[in-house]
Amino acid sequence: MKYGFYPGCAYATAAGYRPSVEAVCRRLEIELTPIPDWNCCGATVLFSVDEFKATALAGRTFALARQHGFTQIVTGCNACYTTLRKAGDLLLQNTDYRQEVEQRLAAESLTDPQPLPVRHLLQVLLDDIPAGTWQQVTASHPCQDLPVGGYYGCQMTRPWEPMAQAEQPDLLERFLTRIGFKPMDHAAKTLCCGASHCVPYGNACNPLVTRIVRGIHRQGANLIATICPLCQFNLDQGQHRTRDLPRLPVLFFTQLAGLAMGLPPDTLGLDRLLTPAQGALNNQ
Repeated sequence: MKYGFYPGCAYATAAGYRPSVEAVCRRLEIELTPIPDWNCCGATVLFSVDEFKATALAGRTFALARQHGFTQIVTGCNACYTTLRKAGDLLLQNTDYRQEVEQRLAAESLTDPQPLPVRHLLQVLLDDIPAGTWQQVTASHPCQDLPVGGYYGCQMTRPWEPMAQAEQPDLLERFLTRIGFKPMDHAAKTLCCGASHCVPYGNACNPLVTRIVRGIHRQGANLIATICPLCQFNLDQGQHRTRDLPRLPVLFFTQLAGLAMGLPPDTLGLDRLLTPAQGALNNQ
């Protein structure tokens, strides 16, 4: 299976995200082909500063993807996912925006910024890989039924995503169950972790991180599973800024998938986590 892949700016530097994605996709024979010359999407911040420029950045991504024959775009970042979907809606609804974007892209010989379907990598692994395939590749699961708290962050389920259960999403829980973990229900799964504010305003964001980590810990989870590079960073490093906060390793869903497959931890980037995962994995 081949997909047009939009990495996003945080993908390469996130704690073990890229190696775990690559390792899992190799095992599943998924080919994520980066969109050539892709640019930053502007994240969600740029929309509050200049809506047109944010839309134009996404329009260029759509045009590049179309130019190279892709019929859909897959990303592993919540901010990229939301931004591309939001910009796609604006390109469809706002004729003035679309025409102006087309004029600007003409300088690069790009002609078609019409939006393409945008999917999160989690959706691909859950919807495009048969349950039977997962059963085969996780047959010798070393961490069977380990309790995990899924954390979506505040972007994926916002209004631009037509989820049937936006306030209580279950994509991650269904995926964790499929690969052999035990998802623990909790009330913090879509709370904001502070996003980019955690860098300049870390102290102000500490209560946000504390609420999320404590909420997951109270339900008996040994680990936190996340689907966003910034969420992973904020929850992982935020635990070390607050006294008396439970230390829960924060892993990407692809790292957990790799563990379920029996892949070596070092190939999944587990050594890059600030809160080591080995203790939680050994004491299941």
